[in-house]
Amino acid sequence: MTIVRNRWSHLAVFAIVGLLALLVPSPASAARSRLGVETRFQGAPDVTVTITLTEFSITPSSLSVPLGEPVTFIVTNTGGAQHNLEVELEAQGIEQRLFDTNLMPGETRQATFTFTAPGQWIMYCPVGNHRALGMQGTISVAQAATPTPTVAPTTTPQPATPTPTAGTPTPSPTAAPGPSPTAAPTLVPSPTPPPRPSATPTSRPQVVPATGRAQRGSSTLVALVGLALLLAGGVTSAWAARRRLS
Repeated sequence: MTIVRNRWSHLAVFAIVGLLALLVPSPASAARSRLGVETRFQGAPDVTVTITLTEFSITPSSLSVPLGEPVTFIVTNTGGAQHNLEVELEAQGIEQRLFDTNLMPGETRQATFTFTAPGQWIMYCPVGNHRALGMQGTISVAQAATPTPTVAPTTTPQPATPTPTAGTPTPSPTAAPGPSPTAAPTLVPSPTPPPRPSATPTSRPQVVPATGRAQRGSSTLVALVGLALLLAGGVTSAWAARRRLS
């Protein structure tokens, strides 16, 4: 019974040691893990250029790259001879071969280079007389334009218009009671008496004083009238007397 217990104890110890060995990483795996983290956070260069070398040309033959930024060259030798790539700024005496050894036919490599001076650079194959045979091109390095800051127009803040709250009723002004207006007495017009007819003055004949000539004519007329009356009276008397006699 004791032997069985010891055997189970040894097996438990071996199992625990095995689990610990699996959980603790080895130095090699830890190094690989650190390398993976460094590679992941290192990041790639900003600019990548692909170049093809053959007999006897460089494709593309002209490039434009920014100043002061790392440029990664991916170079492939598609020819049947060994080739290499070198960049040069003759005005300032700068030259740099990208690869320590030549590229074999069908080989592809990459190298990173930062252009520190603006201008027209030359790229060529430094192997033998390949440059003289036409294996060269140009690299234009220009300084990146500085973006002009855009000034946003200044807006004058407008005062906010107070919005009346719907829940609070606005008290309306109450008119003060004034004295009641007293009605003015209505004047009843008195009946207008009909106009009395005005008496038309009767014109009296004006007696024109007789002149001396008129008075003489009147006297003659009176005398004739009196004579006629006398004659008429005499005729009437005679006619009456004759009638009595008959």
